[in-house]
Amino acid sequence: MRYTKEILAVEAIVFIIFWMSNEYLATLMTFIAVPIFFAITVISLIAEKIEKSGISGAYFRLMIGLMIVPMVIFAIFHIVNGGEYTWLKEN
Repeated sequence: MRYTKEILAVEAIVFIIFWMSNEYLATLMTFIAVPIFFAITVISLIAEKIEKSGISGAYFRLMIGLMIVPMVIFAIFHIVNGGEYTWLKEN
């Protein structure tokens, strides 16, 4: 993967924009994206162990990065917001 850093940077920018504009959508996207990327990574690792496919380690680093970036951004915004979200108070 030639563009691993660029892909992770774009993902970080998109998640930051979501968090700054719509906390509900950002929370939803975080709680959907992380398990999906985790599942894809685990399935890829299992398939790689069963039968060598020649996928480079950069693919697995990218997938792990795609899991970590939303979690880190979520943690940062969670700390900044003090654990309180506006979408929970709008009722």
